Amino acid sequence: MWKILCGIVVLVTILVNQLAEARGVRRRRGLTLQLDNYLSYDGIMQYLDELALSHSSRVTLKDVGRTYENRALKMAMITNGDGRPGKRVIFLDAALHSREWMTPAAALLTIHKLVVEFAENSDLLTDYDWHIMPLANPDGYEYSRNTERYWRNTRTPNGGNCFGTNLNRNFAVDWNVGFPELKDPCDENYAGSSPFSEVEARTVRDIMHSLVESKRAVMYLSLHTANRSVFYPWVYDTAPVSNQKEHDEIGRFVADRIFRSTGTFIKTWQYAKYAGTFGGTSMDYALVAGFPLSFVFEMSGTGRDHVEYKFFPPARDIRHLAEESWTGIKAFAEKTIEKYPPSRVISYSPKVKLPENGAPRNWGFSSMAGTVCLCFIYLTN
Repeated sequence: MWKILCGIVVLVTILVNQLAEARGVRRRRGLTLQLDNYLSYDGIMQYLDELALSHSSRVTLKDVGRTYENRALKMAMITNGDGRPGKRVIFLDAALHSREWMTPAAALLTIHKLVVEFAENSDLLTDYDWHIMPLANPDGYEYSRNTERYWRNTRTPNGGNCFGTNLNRNFAVDWNVGFPELKDPCDENYAGSSPFSEVEARTVRDIMHSLVESKRAVMYLSLHTANRSVFYPWVYDTAPVSNQKEHDEIGRFVADRIFRSTGTFIKTWQYAKYAGTFGGTSMDYALVAGFPLSFVFEMSGTGRDHVEYKFFPPARDIRHLAEESWTGIKAFAEKTIEKYPPSRVISYSPKVKLPENGAPRNWGFSSMAGTVCLCFIYLTN
C-alpha cells in the first residue's frame, strides 16, 4: 500500500513541478484570452483553470454546482490581492440563455481585464470584489453549439420528449405568471415544474443570498444578447422600484459611455414598460433578495459591417463586440462604486429567504486527493 502511495506522491510531485514551471512561464508571458472563435465549455473551463493557477493571489475559482449533465458551474472570485475581507461585491453572470454565445465571451474578457490587465483596472477592485459566472447554463450552451443552434434552455427532461427550462423564468418572483407558454414544457419559455426546479437557477439564487447575508451584495448584472438595452426591474410589475432614479441614472451613464466609444445606441428601460410583464426573472429576484441594484445588459449583436447578427455574430466580430460590452460593464462598475462607496450604509432588507433546496456543491477534495496533497506537502517542506 505504501509503495502505491509513494508512487502516487512521486507522480504528483512531478506534475506539480511541471504546473509550477508552466505557471511561471504564463506569468512571464501573460495569459492570452482566445477570442478568435467561440470557446467550447472545455475551452472556457481550461482558461479559468489556467487563470486561477497563474494569478492565484487575485482570483479563486469555485465549483458552485453541477448541472443535470454533470458539468461544473464555476465562479471566478476576483480581488486585488490586498487581503482585506468583507469588501462589497459586483455579481455578474452570463449565458442563462444558452444561445447567447457572445455573453460568455464578454464575461471572460471582463475576468481577463480585471485579472491579467489589473494595472489598468485596479480602481475597480480597490473597495470591491467581483464574483463572475461566465457560463451559467453549460448544458444548454454545448447543445446550442453542437446540435440545435437556437436552443435557449437547460437540458433537463420534462417528459413527452420535451426538454429544458428557461432559466430566466425559473426564479421565484411571480413564477409562472404572464403568458401561456410559461406552462408549456415543450416551449422555449417554459418556466419549469416549480420555482428553482433547475440547479443552475438554484446556484445563482444561493450566491445572491450568500452575498446579501454577508452584507456584501451591491449590484447584480446579468449579460444577455442582443437587444442593445440596459434593463432594470421590475419585469413582473409596472410599478417603479424604490430607487428607480438611481437605476435609470446608471443605465443612462452606461449607454452614454458606449455611444461615445463605439457609436452603438443603447436603450435604457424599466423592462415591464418596454415589453410587458411576466414573472420568474433573475433580475427581479436579485432585488427582492436584497441587492440594492439589479440590471440586465442586453449586449449588441451588430457586426462592424452594420449587419444585425443577433445571437451569432461571425467570429471576426467577437473581440470587437466583447470589447464594446466591456466598455459598458466597466461603466456599470464605475457608477456603482461612485454611488455606493464603503462610507454609504446599505440597509439590507430581503423580501425572500433562502429555501432548503440549495444547489449541490463540490467545495472540497476527495479523501484520496487530500491524502496525496498532505503527503506532498510533508515531503517537500
